[in-house]
Amino acid sequence: MKILHVITGMARAAGTSVFCGEALRALAERGHDCRLWVRHAAPDDYPTPAPILTAPPTDWRPDVVHIHALWTPWLFRAFLWAKHRRIPIVWSPHGMLTPWALSQRALKKRLALALYQWWGLRGATLLHTTAPSEVEDCRRVGLRGATTIIPLGVDLPTVEAPPHAVRPKVALFVSRVHPKKGLFNLVDAWARLQPEGWRLLIAGPSDGTHAADVIARARAAGLDETSVAYLGPVYGKEKDALYANAKLFVLPTYSENFGSVVIEALAAATPVITTVGTPWEELRTHNCGWWIEIGVEPLVEALRAALSLTDAERQAMGERGQALVRERYTWPAVGHALESAYQSILP
Repeated sequence: MKILHVITGMARAAGTSVFCGEALRALAERGHDCRLWVRHAAPDDYPTPAPILTAPPTDWRPDVVHIHALWTPWLFRAFLWAKHRRIPIVWSPHGMLTPWALSQRALKKRLALALYQWWGLRGATLLHTTAPSEVEDCRRVGLRGATTIIPLGVDLPTVEAPPHAVRPKVALFVSRVHPKKGLFNLVDAWARLQPEGWRLLIAGPSDGTHAADVIARARAAGLDETSVAYLGPVYGKEKDALYANAKLFVLPTYSENFGSVVIEALAAATPVITTVGTPWEELRTHNCGWWIEIGVEPLVEALRAALSLTDAERQAMGERGQALVRERYTWPAVGHALESAYQSILP
């Protein structure tokens, strides 16, 4: 197949960029001719094996166009370009239709839905979602068309993660440092517990001054650098090492359509605490983490339970999580599922 993915940009820390780049890599490895059309390209973008276009192709006609994310008229123009040529369209909302997401800049998004976004999603041949909860988000705004559920993936570590007995006492957060991630709740919970010998590490690019605000809140609560530290953005092997050397991963978010950092942590055999703002009930059903309500009190209880476990108990949880990732959440599996979805909508 000839496959064209469309996205405004490929910023390294964005989950949409990771999915787009890795999906293209998996599809190319399956023998498909893939291209990527972006509005903006930058030297430090997330890498992809696909040729990058900054304008629609003129001498190459794709069989399928796959659009990523919402709320940009430029993406709607790409939709119209494909629609005019009668090319099947897959559209991935990437969690941007959750109630929490729609409540942010709500007036602007209501206008965008009415003017162009709802019509684009309604006109897509297939909506790609990453979890059943995202299908519900689509139905909630009146989208009744065909949907497919294909989760995000992860590359399994090439080096075996060290056993928990030799890992430092670190609880780790890795993601964009943004108000929706619930870091104020995490700092407040950590201040309530102040676990002896443990350190909370926060890594990821900051949304404006939010990282500074989080650290200021920690310091005001009496948590110094040895207790809570911000590391800044991390990528590649540096990020892999953080996962592999943590005893616990925490994502206290208000809203995620998937939460790719969860599978990255599980792949490193690191147990996870996250909230019902994510679709990760499997943490509970596979006994590899905690799936909790949003807020400080549930975090305090989950952290207390996680930190009181023995290294052997955390090791067993981590191994169950790693087995779950091997079974369901690798990029080759995602590539195969996307290939099948595209084939299902071809004329």
